[in-house]
Amino acid sequence: MRYSLLFLLFLILMNCKKTESKQDYKPKFIKSEIIPSKIDSLVSEKEVQTFVNKLMYPFHEQKISKDSTRIYRLFEEFELKKISKFKRDCRFDEDTLSKKIADSLKINKSFYKSDFDNNGYTDLLIIGDAHNCMAMAGCKESEYISCDFSVYSLMNFGNDSINSIDLNYITNWLSLVPEIVEGENGSIIELHKPIDYKIDNGKIKKISRTIPIAYKYGTFIELNNKIKTFNIENIEFTAHGCVTGCSEFIISIDKNKNGKLNAINHNWIDQNYSYDAKPNDIDGQFKSQISEKHFNELFEIINYLDFTHLDNEYSSGAMHSSYSTLKITYGNGKTKTIKDSEMKGTFGLIKIYELLYELRFNQDWKENTN
Repeated sequence: MRYSLLFLLFLILMNCKKTESKQDYKPKFIKSEIIPSKIDSLVSEKEVQTFVNKLMYPFHEQKISKDSTRIYRLFEEFELKKISKFKRDCRFDEDTLSKKIADSLKINKSFYKSDFDNNGYTDLLIIGDAHNCMAMAGCKESEYISCDFSVYSLMNFGNDSINSIDLNYITNWLSLVPEIVEGENGSIIELHKPIDYKIDNGKIKKISRTIPIAYKYGTFIELNNKIKTFNIENIEFTAHGCVTGCSEFIISIDKNKNGKLNAINHNWIDQNYSYDAKPNDIDGQFKSQISEKHFNELFEIINYLDFTHLDNEYSSGAMHSSYSTLKITYGNGKTKTIKDSEMKGTFGLIKIYELLYELRFNQDWKENTN
């Protein structure tokens, strides 16, 4: 009997260890072998410059009339530039801190290579001037010079398929220093932001921070190595619109995939419309059963962000832009509300907003008469 009890105790302990090991188990990262592509052959800045300027996508198509369109290609005028070469204001050097950080980290090139999504194809990180804004900051009176500072990751999917991701989207014109870090789980990018803003008790505070971002969910979002799973009961998102005609709507989704949409104003189905043609938009209150795919993607990303630790309010100080309120109900009635002016609080939030905006048009919405 004594030996039987000891043997039973041994089996229980072994079973506990197996259960624990399964919970702690993480698949080992295996780096993909390089698949040669055009980017691998680019060596000089001149070669990279030519490659970037000839990229066909992405582009913006604007309808001038019913019979004519104008196409603006994003990288047609892009100028590769080292951080040390930026001089965007003749009166003072607004990029001084970034230059010091870049120098300390030895970020002295205008382009870098790595495989951020581990698909075998080498991606391209570029730093430069997209020439998409002008400011009166020249040395001569009434002289306009470029005020842009851009950082892009050109994601390589082979067969000349390149997807560009703006890594300076949440800072607009402020400079930053991108540093590629090769770790045990692949390549990530650390964005060193010498100047950032945070709302604290209703006051804007300047801070400096380093943001590690990784390629996930088709874009770059803040890296999270300790993912928690929350019991999310409901999310409600309000796009408040703006004076210049931004989309205005309220969308909510509960844990049973029940969705409600209140399309208030400027919810255009046709994104590229001309000023002389009335856009096709949706208006009214609707309901739908959110598809499994879109529901899982949205709730998985919200969990990945560890939303409970995000700021309650984000502000860039921009005027006349769209702003939003995201309310998440979880854990038997707890709530987390995030207000975001200009809707650029974090990379992860930007991805969530993108998915919520797309839900207006990719679900089978029916008129809600209740």
